[in-house]
Amino acid sequence: MYLRIREKLGDTNQNKIPLYLFKSLRMKTALYFLIGILLVIPSCKKLAELTQFNLNYNTETTIHAGPASNLPFDVFTPEITTASETEYEGRKTNKNLIQSIVIRNLVLKIKEDSGRTFDFLNSIKIYISTNGKPELLIASKDAIPDTIGNELTLDCTTEELKDYLIQDKYKLRLEVKTDKILNQDITILIQSIFRVDAKILGL
Repeated sequence: MYLRIREKLGDTNQNKIPLYLFKSLRMKTALYFLIGILLVIPSCKKLAELTQFNLNYNTETTIHAGPASNLPFDVFTPEITTASETEYEGRKTNKNLIQSIVIRNLVLKIKEDSGRTFDFLNSIKIYISTNGKPELLIASKDAIPDTIGNELTLDCTTEELKDYLIQDKYKLRLEVKTDKILNQDITILIQSIFRVDAKILGL
């Protein structure tokens, strides 16, 4: 059995190619195509690893002893140094190539090993600020139960934070409501994880 293939070379000629040979060529072409895809997929994954990475920042603040307050009051952190240039250089990028930064996780922990829990909190909101930028809500938690332990994971927003995290420093403001008396100061560790999408230098 033969397959007829027409080729135009000035005049129209007809050549006969065995069908088994044609099928073999087609299978080889498909195999090469599959191998090409398998080679590209790891490269794409590797590129994603290079262009997406986390920035981890920790800071502390203190909620001072006092009566329960259903009216919100503010607690501020010190300025947090981002060290972003060092982070970006290690990832083969720089702040001019950052596409997006969003917060992925924010956890509060009571620093003292005193058995104290976050049961005194009714609700909490955390805002980020930096020079020349408006304050922005990044995480919150409402209706905090009395059964909460000494660690509290907040609900994060999806706000774009690139303009805040490419700065050298930023600050956090905690807006707090309490429903129990605090008879001692409570030092809180704030652990934040931000997800960065960036372009790679030279690509």
